[in-house]
Amino acid sequence: MPGDPRRSAHPGEQRRPAGPQAAPARDARRTSAPAGRRVEPAPGPRVHGAVAVLGALVVTLLAAGLDSFLGSGLGLLTVVALTLSSAAAGLVTRRRDLLTIVVAPPLLYVFVAVVNVALAPAATLSLPSLATLLVRGFPAMGIATGAAVVVALFRLATRR
Repeated sequence: MPGDPRRSAHPGEQRRPAGPQAAPARDARRTSAPAGRRVEPAPGPRVHGAVAVLGALVVTLLAAGLDSFLGSGLGLLTVVALTLSSAAAGLVTRRRDLLTIVVAPPLLYVFVAVVNVALAPAATLSLPSLATLLVRGFPAMGIATGAAVVVALFRLATRR
């Protein structure tokens, strides 16, 4: 029949009827679920990058405060806290926010150094004092950034 919409212009070929059955499934997980039941997405990290960076900042600030109280400034405790919190942030953040975690450790260290100098009673917040802290803190920034890069590459390679 020429007026039949299910018929194609080519002989032997039929078109599928229009409707919900004709639309391709966007998510393969939803096609296997019974009708009316919602399938939950696969488990995995759900933390936004900004929240993970904020968590790393809080951990690093607490460690820097303890480090300043016990010693004469930012030391090994701050380096360990910054490195571990940056790596942990890389593990719990969403994949699309991994770049945020990779670039955060130097910025976190600079912020913590400024807060440390500003709150220290004997130190003054000047350009030379800040430059000294940043030069001495370069290994800490490098180690923490390296740890964040390793975790991010692992997450990207394993698709987790």
